[in-house]
Parts: sequence; C-alpha cells; structure tokens
Amino acid sequence: MSSDVLTFTVHSNSIPPTTSLQNFKDKLHAAAGQCFVDTAFWGGVVPGNSVELRPMVQAGVAGFKCFLIHSGVDEFPHVGESELHAALKQLQGTGSVLLFHAEKEVQQPLAEDRDPCEYSTFLRSRPDNMEMEAVRTVTELCLQYQVRCHIVHLSSAQSLKLIRAARQAGAPLTVETTHHYLTLSAEGIPSGATQFKCCPPIRGIANQEQLWCALRAGDIDMVVSDHSPCTPDLKQLESGDFSQAWGGISSLQFGLSLFWTSASQRGFLLPDVVRLLCKEPARLCCLDNQKGRLLPGYDADLVIWDPEKEFMVKEQNIHHKNKLTPYLGLTLQGEVNATIVRGKLVYFQGSFCPGPVGQQLLINQTPVHAAL
Repeated sequence: MSSDVLTFTVHSNSIPPTTSLQNFKDKLHAAAGQCFVDTAFWGGVVPGNSVELRPMVQAGVAGFKCFLIHSGVDEFPHVGESELHAALKQLQGTGSVLLFHAEKEVQQPLAEDRDPCEYSTFLRSRPDNMEMEAVRTVTELCLQYQVRCHIVHLSSAQSLKLIRAARQAGAPLTVETTHHYLTLSAEGIPSGATQFKCCPPIRGIANQEQLWCALRAGDIDMVVSDHSPCTPDLKQLESGDFSQAWGGISSLQFGLSLFWTSASQRGFLLPDVVRLLCKEPARLCCLDNQKGRLLPGYDADLVIWDPEKEFMVKEQNIHHKNKLTPYLGLTLQGEVNATIVRGKLVYFQGSFCPGPVGQQLLINQTPVHAAL
C-alpha cells in the first residue's frame, strides 16, 4: 500500500539559524546535493529581523517559526509582543505563515524542593496554562492581522477551546500535534528517563484522549514528528536530571508506524492518515499543488508499507545518527518497506540509494490582496 511522504527541514538546532536572507542562502548552498528527499526550509522570527522577512519570502522559505519562550539555543532568541506585531505587519499580504512555539512564562507558585529526576517535577514546571496563555496571544494576533498562523506541537488539550473560538471568529489558524503526545503519557515515564523530555511536555492519559478526540473532530489539523535529535550526552542520562536534559524527541523515521499503531485501533482509516500526515502539512507549506496527494501531475512521492506487519524498535533498525529515543523496545504496527521520491527509489528494506536525489523546494507564495 502507499501514502505520500513530505519532508522539511527546520531553521533551529543548526547554525546559522535561518533568520536572514544571507543565512538562508548559506543553508541552500550547504544543503545542495546533500539531501536524499525533497527539502524546503523554514525561516525564523527573532528580535530585530523583521526587515529580513519579506526578502526571505521572496527567496522561497516555506514560512517562519518563532518562540514565545526561551528556545533552548541562544542563537535563536524568543520574541515579545512588540516584535510579533512588527513581524506580522511585514507578513501581511505575503501569503506566508508564522509558526508559534506556544508556551509563555507565567507566574507560578514558589518552587518546592522536589527531585529533578522525577518526571512529575518537570511536568509541574511546564503547566497547561503556559500553553494556554501563549495560545491566547496567538489567537488575538491572528484575528488582528489576518496573517496565517500555526501552532506547532500542541500538547495541552486545555487550549482547544481558545482555538475553536478563534477559528469560529475568522482567524486563519491551523494546529498540529505530535506522535509523542498521541503515543506516550506522563504516567508511563520512569524516574531519570530523560529521553522522554520535550517541550511542551508529554502530559497525562486523560489529556491524550482529548487530543485524539480533537483530531477526530477536526480541531487539530495535522500530526507531525517534531523530530529534535541530540547527542546522548545532552540528555543527561547519567544524572537523570530532567531540569538539565535537552528537550527533544527523535521520531522522524517511525512517524507513520507510531500514528497507525494507535490510530488504527481508534477507527481511523488510511485516508485519515494521508490527510493528517501528508495533505494538510503540504497545504500548510503552500506545496499542495505538487505534494501531499496522489494525483496526475503531482510528485510521485510514495511510502510502500505493510500496515499489518508488527516490528520492535531496536537500535539496529534506527537510521538517525544518535539512537536515543523513548520508543526503544516498543512494538509498532505498520512497517515501511520502501520510500520513493518523485518516482525514484531512495530506501528499500534497510538500504538507501547510493547518492542524494532530493531537490530543494523554494515556495512561491500567492500574495493576498487586502479587501477594499
């Protein structure tokens, strides 16, 4: 059986960040001839770079991402409301999209002396209202400027009411969640298991069920990997200290299988998989005229897989460089046998094609003209 595949690279966790036209050109040059799949690039919004946004749109970025809280890397600082207003004014009329890491610092009770190796300690440090306050900001700005906005990796189901209200009021707002929020739960995370740390955090089973309901209802538009690898030392496995460990989960390779394992048991069908993992991400990136669907004239991007086949995640079948992932030892359903990019076989049963065949995707935005 087959499904479309769509892969992008993000701006953060690589130097230089794509926050200027020159940095974007440097990224394009560095990636030329190096990619095994078709690749588009996100830009970034940081303090002081609003004048760079339109030139990057014209040069072909898929859109922009910003953080409303410390990003975890100093070279990509978060933005405040004045910088958001400046950025959104620049993006008005371009057809581009601004992606938000939707967490904000909030006033919290005085910290108690809790064990930093317990996951519950970390979870208390990133409460639901951090997401809710950020989502509130995003919805207000989206309604004000009528620029496409997108909430990345939604973790807290408590924000869904705000999202529904904004959309009903006319906000051009889309939302994603991730495989780890749909698969993993706080109740199953052992002490010191920092491979489970990500931001926003993995929350409880009840919250997870609400995310699945929102997917079914259409309140969440797509499911993505939020692939955030790191070297093992950054996960602080020896100390098991969640407060010091890198926040990110590696899962890109297993996304289809992770989603299908749970979704198939909940009544989701293959057309739902294509919509949530392919069609809607392509629409977000303005690539829905060539990616995300199987139609005449579209790119022949295919995954050949066995949706009934079960397999266990082991180090020897992980293809990303650093093998640390919370999915080690998990049995998944739906094994990928082959990947085809524009009709070319790039992966087959554990082996890759001898050389890169991916193309760089430069996005042609359709300008949006203000109503008279």
